[in-house]
Order: sequence, then structure tokens, then C-alpha cells
Amino acid sequence: MPAVALAVFAAVLIIAFLANRGSDIGQIGKFFENLGGGPLGGSGIVDSFVGVVVAILIAAAWFGIGSFVLSFIETERSEDHSHALELALKTGAGAAVWSVLWFFLGIAGAYSKAVGAAALIVGLAFVVLALRRVKEAKAESRMPERAAVFDKIVLVLISVPVVLSFIAALAPPTAKDTLLYHFAVPKAFIAQGSSAFIEGNIASYLALGNEMHVVWAMLLGGFVNARAAEAAAGAAMWMFFPILLAAVFGWAREIGISRRWSLIAVLMVASVPTAYHVAASAYIDLALALYVTLAVYALSRWWRTLENAWLILIAIFLGAALSAKLTSVVVIAAFGLIVLLRVRKAKEIEPSAVGKILVSGFAALVLAGVIASPWYLRTWAETGSPVFPFYMNIWPGEAPGWDKERSNLFQAMNSQYGRVTGTAADQLLAPWNVSVKAQPEEARFFDGVLGVTFLIGLPILIFALWKFDLPVEVRIGAGVAAVVFLFWLFSSMQLRYLLPILPLLAIGIAASVEQIAARRSALYMAAKYSISIAAICGILTAFAWFLQKAPLRVVLGGETRDQYLTRNLDYYSFYQALNTTTAKDARVWLINMRRDTYNLDRPVVSDYLFEDWTLRQMLWESRSVQELKAKAAAMNLQYMLTRYDFLFDYDRSTLVDDTKPRAENEAKLKIAKELILDRANTVHSDGKFSLVKLF
Repeated sequence: MPAVALAVFAAVLIIAFLANRGSDIGQIGKFFENLGGGPLGGSGIVDSFVGVVVAILIAAAWFGIGSFVLSFIETERSEDHSHALELALKTGAGAAVWSVLWFFLGIAGAYSKAVGAAALIVGLAFVVLALRRVKEAKAESRMPERAAVFDKIVLVLISVPVVLSFIAALAPPTAKDTLLYHFAVPKAFIAQGSSAFIEGNIASYLALGNEMHVVWAMLLGGFVNARAAEAAAGAAMWMFFPILLAAVFGWAREIGISRRWSLIAVLMVASVPTAYHVAASAYIDLALALYVTLAVYALSRWWRTLENAWLILIAIFLGAALSAKLTSVVVIAAFGLIVLLRVRKAKEIEPSAVGKILVSGFAALVLAGVIASPWYLRTWAETGSPVFPFYMNIWPGEAPGWDKERSNLFQAMNSQYGRVTGTAADQLLAPWNVSVKAQPEEARFFDGVLGVTFLIGLPILIFALWKFDLPVEVRIGAGVAAVVFLFWLFSSMQLRYLLPILPLLAIGIAASVEQIAARRSALYMAAKYSISIAAICGILTAFAWFLQKAPLRVVLGGETRDQYLTRNLDYYSFYQALNTTTAKDARVWLINMRRDTYNLDRPVVSDYLFEDWTLRQMLWESRSVQELKAKAAAMNLQYMLTRYDFLFDYDRSTLVDDTKPRAENEAKLKIAKELILDRANTVHSDGKFSLVKLF
């Protein structure tokens, strides 16, 4: 592959990427203004400090119990064993184990501060036992390499998104899914003391393996106050980011990749803007990426050694992944294909072992399902479907606030992600579009930003897979990534769903460069600088997002929680009004309010995802505003908070029924307007939101 061609290709990609970054990188100068406006520090820094301490202690507890469990699973160390990878393995396994334990504590109704503290003490006791064993551990088997200036620069670049996301993770949450369920469901679980299903929040029926750590962090932080609890939860979920990066570095070193390219592989993952967003927002996708990465590592070690111990680790990590998100079944399917390929290889060199390999390989995948099954059995028992609220056209289920029609609409909505042109070309052009055109908060443009580092490295990886004998770890990782990517192409092309395969691709690209290009050759230099410059562009995007939210002052205490949320959530002042001026038992009807139930301390009635569903049904069953109000009264609602700026626009309104005449639709919109903008009973309103007292 000519170095000049790679350099030109990279330059075109980087220029095209920057041309699409006018809304973030292009606004960095303006966003700097958000850092000012008041003092930098204050008493609130104590809450952030408590959150950091709690998160560190929880991560230590992960490591402690993970070390204990893995002490019973004896595996053969590789010649270039990496302690960084070993740390990630033990910590990831421990997180998986604690997730299961907190599931059963929730079933037992044992979500309390005392139980949270007791669990931490147990976890730290295992840490003491683990540290005793560390003294007996062998040193790294390879000779340490002297860090060059370039390597130090790469380390600094890696640290930028890690540190920025850490600061943002300590701030009050503003991301949609966090407000809907990553934080809202654990907060409700703690309030009721158990993991019983939450009325009106369909997300409580999902597999919530990672949210168990949020429950634990909130319980421990709750010993201080609610602000410390949410800082602890954010920091605990952030912990998966550095652990994932440690796994990438350690695995790269273990398969013989140089220190420099191992660091570049880490940089490729760390510089993805959506990785920053996930880490900063307490989303679960980086935890999922860690579990998938460690599972693929275990799979590659099993391929080489056929040790059953590695199959147990595969089951643990795949089980943890499936406990976090249903889409992990695609990874399990990819693993099934790898097992079959290993069976095929055994037929050629060890035919007597074929049956054992086949049975044990698929037994590990079944065991992964068993580990994750408590979440799905829980939902199955309640709704009649283990995959509720998805695929109700295939497996019917039932729960208040959800039905087959909404399930089908949900699937249709997910299918809109990544539909840049809305034609078959979207699949063909997906690598270019997702790398260059992707935008945050826009479903059509993948709802995130990847950057062009992986697209620059992809031709190198493909060429190396074709022409060279790459390590089996790289080939297995590339195979799993290809299966997941193909499924992604023909399902929901949401960028976050690609994060679990990025570590595999980063390691593969790093290995490929070193395989096909000698150090200091033109191609080697072109790859090194092209990928690094592209990574800097990704980091600049994340930096712009950080400046846009400007969480530093609230983390250091110079800005209050209310001030920060008022800046970043345009509806927050309405929540403040409800929280401070209404009775604690006042029931509030939320319509089109970003699905945020986390920040409202009042009983809530709100449709999941399709947030004006009930309003639309009631509206078309009513002939006047009085009749509509009567229906609201029957629901025992005292207040109604609505985002209405698009509801009365005939061409955009979700209340319009296209099968009905325009005159009839306009009459219905008039009734809705009389209810939502009732001047006599308006408590608070602006050009976008309206809070009305119903009764």
C-alpha cells in the first residue's frame, strides 16, 4: 500500500470531517464563554469529592471480588503477559459478579444504605486478599521500552478525553437516556427499596445489569446527600472508560505490538467523540465494550489453548454484556461462528477432539445466557415476553403503557438511525457517512460522532488480513467486528452500538501497520501521523462538547446544581416550579418533556418514548376541551407540563391524523391548544413549554 496514497486518503477524510464540524469545533471560541460567569470553586466540591471516593471504592470492590473469582479459574499465562490486561480482566469480572449480586438484592427488597455499605466492606475485604496475592505475582515478562517524545505526546492526547469525561461525569446528568432510565430507574428503585417494576417507565422492564452499579453508588453517596449520590453514580459508570483503555493497551502489548502502536490503538478508542459522550453521560456502552473486548480476548486464548477456563471467562463476560443490552445476542452469534471455525480446524489436525470442542464451545454460550437470564426471566414473568418491550409482533407481551402498536413504532423509529439518504446507498456509504457526516442528537446522522481514524486504518487492516499471517487474536477480533457491523448495517445504525467493536478494530489496525510497514518506513510514518492527526480532530470535537456544557464550575462548587441544569436543560425552570410550589403528592402529566423523570420529585404520568400518545388518544375521543379536561380528571392529574412548540404546527404535529379531513384535524388542534395554553390556569409558560394547573 503506497504511503502517498494513504496520506492523501487521510487528508481527504480529515478535511471532509472538519467541514462537517461547524456546530462544535467551529464554535469552540464561542463555547469558551460558558466557562465564565462566576466563581470557580465552592462548597459543592465536597459532593464531587465524595462521588470520586465512592467510585474508586466501588471499582476496588470490583477488582477484589474479580480477583477472588478468577483465583478459582486457572488459565495459562501468555509469554508476553500484561498486568494491565490482567487488571482489566479481574476488574471487569468483578463488575459482572457484583451486577448479579445486586440483582438478587433488588429482588429481595434489600436496596438500602446499610446493605450498600456492607457490600462495600465485603468487596474491600476481597481487595486485601487480592493484594496479598499480588506480592507473589511475576513481573512483566517483556523488557520495558524507553518512552520517546512521540509516545509521551500520545499519552497526553489520551488523557484529554479521559479527564474531560471524568469531570463531566461528576456533573448533574443532562443526557436523555440517563434522565429516562440510567439514573431515573435506580433512583426509583432506591426510593422503593427494591427492583420492582416502575409504573409508567417501560425501561424498568429492560435488562439493567449496569444500572446495578448506579444503585450501589447512589446508596453510598446518599450517606452525604443527593448531589453526592449522583456524582458517585456518574463517576462509577465513568470507571469503565479507563478500564477499557487499559484492556486495549494490555492486549495489544500481549500479542507483540510495540508500546508506541499499543498507545496509538488506545488513542484511537479514546479519541472517539461518542466514547467521550458515553463516559461523561453514564451511558452503558463503554461497559458493554469492555465486556465484549474481554470476551473476545478469552475466545482467542481458548482458540490457542482449548483450556476450559477460558470458556468460563467467555461466559462471564458475554453474560455481563447480555445483562446490559439485548443487542449483545449478535456478539454471541458471532462467537458461535468462531466456535464452528475452531471445530473445522480441529477436524484437520485433531479429529478426535471435535465433539469435545463443539460441545464445550457452545456450552459456554449457553452459560452466558444462563448468567444473563435472571433479567429476562423477571421480565418474562411480569409481561409474558422475555424480550419485552421489543418485538411484540413476534413474541407478544403486556404491560401498562405499552402495546404491540407502540412496539412496532419503536422498531420503525430505531430503523431511522443512519438513514442519510433513505435509500439502499445508506448501507454502501455507511463507512464514509458514519465517519465523516455523523452528528450528535440527529437520528438520521447516527446520533453521534465517530471520527475518521478507523476509516483511515481500515484499508490497512483489510490489506494485512489479505496478504499477511496476522495473529489469531487480530483475525478473531476482525471477524467478530465484521459480524456485528453487518448486523448494524441492516438494523438500527445508532453510532453507540458500534462502540463494542472499536477496541477490536483498533488493535487490529495497530497490528497490521507493524506487520506491513517497517519502523521509519514511509508507510509507517504516514499511518502514524495520519491516525494521530485524525484522533486530534476527534478530541477537539469532544472538547467542544465539554465547553458547550461547561461542567467544571458545578463540579468544583462554583455553580449550583440548579444553575447548571437551568443552563443546559431548557425546561428545568418548570421542574423547579413543580418541585417547590406544588404539593408533594401532586400528580403531573408530562407531554414531550424529553422523557425526564429523574429531575422531578412529584408523581409522574408520562408515556414512554411516544410522549403525547395518551393526549392524542384522549383528544380524538373528545368533542370539546371540557370533555378532554374530564378525561384528565379521571386520571387524577393536577398539573400538565407540555412542550408545545411543534404541536400546533399542522405540518409537524403528532396530534394530526392524516386519515382525517383537514377541518377535523384543525378542530382537534384547537381543543388541544385551549387545554395546553389555558391562560386562566397557566402557572408558568414561555414560547416552548407550558405548565398548567388542571384541577
